[in-house]
Amino acid sequence: MSQTHLPRAGCVSAHPYITNHTEVLSKVKKKIIATLCAALMLSGVITGCSGSASSGSQAAASTGTSANTASGAEGKTTLNVLWWGSQTRHEMTTEMLEKFEELNPDIDVVMDYSDWDGYWTKLPAQVAGGQTPDVFQMDYAKLAEYVENGVTADLSSYIADGSLDMSNVEQNILDSGTVDGKVYAISTGTNAPVMLYRKDILDELGLSLPMNPTMSEYIEVSKKVYEATGLRDTFVTSCSADNLRFIVRNYGLNLYNEDASALGFDDPKYVVDMWELAVQSQEEGWGLMIGEETATTAFDSMVSDSWSRYQNSNELQAYRDATGKDISMVMIPNRDDATASATYLKPAMFWCVGADSDVKDAAIRFINFFANNEACYDIVGIERAVPISSKMREYVAPTLDDVSEEVVEFIDYVSQPEMASPLMNPDPAAHSKVSDLLTQYSDQVRYGEITDLETAAQQFMDEANAILAAE
Repeated sequence: MSQTHLPRAGCVSAHPYITNHTEVLSKVKKKIIATLCAALMLSGVITGCSGSASSGSQAAASTGTSANTASGAEGKTTLNVLWWGSQTRHEMTTEMLEKFEELNPDIDVVMDYSDWDGYWTKLPAQVAGGQTPDVFQMDYAKLAEYVENGVTADLSSYIADGSLDMSNVEQNILDSGTVDGKVYAISTGTNAPVMLYRKDILDELGLSLPMNPTMSEYIEVSKKVYEATGLRDTFVTSCSADNLRFIVRNYGLNLYNEDASALGFDDPKYVVDMWELAVQSQEEGWGLMIGEETATTAFDSMVSDSWSRYQNSNELQAYRDATGKDISMVMIPNRDDATASATYLKPAMFWCVGADSDVKDAAIRFINFFANNEACYDIVGIERAVPISSKMREYVAPTLDDVSEEVVEFIDYVSQPEMASPLMNPDPAAHSKVSDLLTQYSDQVRYGEITDLETAAQQFMDEANAILAAE
């Protein structure tokens, strides 16, 4: 997934940022950032980059309301909330925020949302313009970057004084949003990376996948599905940073070392393994060739391009809703000689508070509502994953539909001893540069422009380590 790099909070000028990162930004990304920042400089206002905005009383994209404005309609406190997600999430979140307004009549929520790709253009642009939302979603892989850039508020004091009630939340869950001993983010729930797959197709063909498949088992099914339907694999062929992460985790390693000063492995064989399998899948036909994607959305890809897709467990409902297909999930396939699981339990996403927000108390009231209020879960259920509060987990259990039950059962299965490997540290601020670098090499491999995989893998690792050492 393509992501723009993060400017420091309040940095309106585009020039220092773009100049300092020329060597790692693609021309497309530089054009996006330059355009966004030019608009900021000319108008002093951020408008939505993608997606739409809605509120009972006002819309962020149409009003140009500052994210730090404390006074809203009729003297109410204005709270700007930004999130990413599917249409299912947008609808649930809008209804949930309207309930929050109903229970907190002194607060007027301005809602703004986007899909995943649009979000990582929109949020950095708002940060660059001094328009950081009061409350915004955050991904585990990006948390450290936003903390280091001073975008997110320290929530530790609110937890200590009880205004943000975490008394029914396990410490390891709180720790997932902690950086350098301070809590900067509150998890929305627990999930795991999964392999979503078209169960309807496998049932029709008399095929099945075990809950904890090996790569050989996954490849065997991929070949048979391709022969029968023409649908191909997009997981093996992705050659992404996540794909490489899964491979090294199979051998007890991580993508980065403990302090993120270097990659967490020193043998290029893991990168070569990833590339060799991708090339093999393309040559044999069951892997989607680079440049042949026909889908315009991730949801469409499971109808027009592929029978499977790497996602997170809490996305099952959204994929079923969007495709109208019977989609199920299994664990990420492990290499046949794996000594550890590629799968891990992780925070689905976080809620963060803007460091410069003038309405932090209102922001804390919202996060407290999301974590602890039954009225919230009457609406959102487990769409943002299994609730972090033990009381809320008990509350939602009797109300779960079939899809939600499947998600909870999957998390329970993965939670068994030896099924999941330990959660790694949040990715460093330089992760997006390393990820972009890997994509550049991987694309050349998949196009056949690079054939000496061993040399290319070592070159990638050397360049990635240099990037990490320079941070």
